[in-house]
Amino acid sequence: LAIKGLFLLFLSGCYKNHLYVQQEWVDAHFLASCHVGSPDPRSSNPPEGQRLLLSWKFPSDLFEEKLTFLITVRFWDNSQEILLKPVEQRGVTAAFYFPNKGHEIDRRILTYKVEVWNERGDLVEEWKHHFWRELIELHGDSQRGSAP
Repeated sequence: LAIKGLFLLFLSGCYKNHLYVQQEWVDAHFLASCHVGSPDPRSSNPPEGQRLLLSWKFPSDLFEEKLTFLITVRFWDNSQEILLKPVEQRGVTAAFYFPNKGHEIDRRILTYKVEVWNERGDLVEEWKHHFWRELIELHGDSQRGSAP
């Protein structure tokens, strides 16, 4: 009976996380034509890289706070990109593509952090990759990060 009560308490608890982030590889196998054998002009020069997929569903009261995503992506070549994207719909999925065509630099995703901020400047929600750590700058070196 105690376990059943705990289970019911767990199910009736508040659902806090309104954000889900996933990382995926993009290459020739990403094209549908690769699997069905249809002609595709992109197959001669297929995309290469990775994508971050963001999926969210914010409750109406939270969505009305005019939310913005702050997405920080750090790559294996020690560079990083910072993206700002206003949340224009309560719930949807978006993909952010990071190409890695050249072999002279390694722009595979090392780690990432996605923050959701409201218009008052409050952090509403956060999703961190399990390897995420804040960047430590030595001797005022600010060359590592670059905002778009």
